[in-house]
Amino acid sequence: MKTILARVLLLLVVVSFNQNLKCFTSKVKADETDAKAEVAVKSQSHGFVDLFNGKDLTGWSQRNGTATYRVEGDAIVGKTSDGSPNSFLCTDQLYGDFELQFDVKVDPRLNSGVQIRSQSIDDKPEGRVNGPQVEISIDGFAAYVYGEAAGGWMTPDADRKAHKYFRDGEWNNYRIVAFGNQIQTWLNGHQVSNLTHDERYQSHPKGFIGLQVHGIGRGQGPYEVSWRNLKLRDLSNFAELYNGKDLEGWETTGNWLPQDDGSLLIQPRDGEKGWQRYGDYLWTTRKYKDFVLDVEYSYPPGGNSGVYFRVGDRNDPVEQGIEAQILDSSKKAGKLTAHDHGGIIRTVGASKNMSRPPHEWNRMVVTCIGSHLQVELNGELIVDTMLDKGPMKDRPLEGYIGFQDHGEPNDIKFRNLRILEVNKVD
Repeated sequence: MKTILARVLLLLVVVSFNQNLKCFTSKVKADETDAKAEVAVKSQSHGFVDLFNGKDLTGWSQRNGTATYRVEGDAIVGKTSDGSPNSFLCTDQLYGDFELQFDVKVDPRLNSGVQIRSQSIDDKPEGRVNGPQVEISIDGFAAYVYGEAAGGWMTPDADRKAHKYFRDGEWNNYRIVAFGNQIQTWLNGHQVSNLTHDERYQSHPKGFIGLQVHGIGRGQGPYEVSWRNLKLRDLSNFAELYNGKDLEGWETTGNWLPQDDGSLLIQPRDGEKGWQRYGDYLWTTRKYKDFVLDVEYSYPPGGNSGVYFRVGDRNDPVEQGIEAQILDSSKKAGKLTAHDHGGIIRTVGASKNMSRPPHEWNRMVVTCIGSHLQVELNGELIVDTMLDKGPMKDRPLEGYIGFQDHGEPNDIKFRNLRILEVNKVD
């Protein structure tokens, strides 16, 4: 990921090299982008903030136990202490809805974990740390969710299946998304948990993030666990576009089917072929102007759909809107066109093929502020263009958001549709 500052400079092209934040803000206003654009950049998917400054443990405090924590190179290293109970190095700041990413490497003889939304009894350093924990271990159950001093396993037994995603002796990449009552986890690119837990959300809606060094018995160890690239983005200002249950806030004549797992399936009816059935697309009932749109979806082999935005007329989205292509381009080699996955139709192709194979979840983030459009696919920025410099220069600056029904046999699933509005429609 590039730094936040670099993305701000790319986004706000009218800003001078003056590093004073107030100057940034005033110039943003002068360019009709508004000071909230600064907030948006810090909140979007490629706007992570570093939880660890790479130098010392400023912003962190230890709770429980006598394990030691130190900075070594670009990592935080936790080391067991003989006979100590569980120890936790915890952020001083509390977080509710967020996305967290980090790399971790652990001694195979040691169990560890990362606390999220956690608390300590009486809010004292010696108070027992409690709350959701994302497991770090080599036993096949890494990245499942455990309730530390909070009821034990949160991931149901039936869903807790052993896997081989954790790489022993190597750095492992974790991604955690906590949003409302849902906790999702990924380990080395594989989704492990998609957990909904009302009880724990009610008791722990917000809290610190903690790096656990598990307790060991006397005469054992010492063992170490290391964390690096600890990055977080705040999701508290994002709103759900799809409630996971029904089509409230949407309009369509198509066969869009809410699923029990909270996803949304477009399953064209028999005989519904082709893409020129605009009423069968899924449309928001209101318009959006400047925003960060975060979407996940999976397609079958050869699957085809699209993310439409700033559509002025839902009866003519091709000419009165902008489309980011969804297409199974996973096996395509060579240069990508505007009609390949992640490309902007009639405008520009993706700079890199980040398509995942059929039936795996892809994640697209569309950032559209003023004339500046960025598309991120599966963690990589693949489109960065100015709409006022090309064929989209006369398109509306505000409009509806929609998802394409491309006709049978394109059964596409969508989920986690979220949006951050930077500037709302007047």
